[in-house]
Amino acid sequence: MPQDLIFQWRWRHFDLFTAREWHEILKLRAEIFVVEQNCPYVDPDYKDPQSWHLACTQGDVLVGTLRAVPPGISYPESSIGRVVINRDFRGLQLGRELMLAGIKFNQSMWGGDIRISGQAYLQGFYESLHFKTVSEPYMEDDIPHIEMLFSGDIP
Repeated sequence: MPQDLIFQWRWRHFDLFTAREWHEILKLRAEIFVVEQNCPYVDPDYKDPQSWHLACTQGDVLVGTLRAVPPGISYPESSIGRVVINRDFRGLQLGRELMLAGIKFNQSMWGGDIRISGQAYLQGFYESLHFKTVSEPYMEDDIPHIEMLFSGDIP
C-alpha cells in the first residue's frame, strides 16, 4: 500500500451519523451495487437503523463501508453486509481489512458465529477469511449468492 495514503476507520451506530455522512454511504453503495453491478434494488432497508456501520475514509473521501448486523435481524447469528470499496481504492487490500474489522467487531459485540450472504464470485475471498460455504448458490437481486458462516478464529 502506498505510504502516503492514510485511512481513518470509524465505527458508529446508525443513529450517530449526520445526514451528510449517511448520504455518502448510500451514494457509495448505490454507485457499486446498483450502477456498477447493474442491479436495480432498494438498498436502504430496516436493517440499517439497527446496525453498526464501519466507514473507512481518506480525508473527506469515503473509501469503504460495511454494516454489522446484530443477531436475530438477518439471521440467528450476527452478520456482516453491504461491504463495499470505492472503485478508486481497489487493489489495496482494503476489502480484507474491512472484513477483518467487521469480524473482530461482531465477535466482540455479540460473540458466536457470523453468517453472510456473499456474492458467489467472492467465495474464494471469503474462504480466505475462514468463512465456510453453507448453502447452494441462490439468486438474490439477480446476482448469484451463497450463505457462508464464520465460526472460528480470526485469520
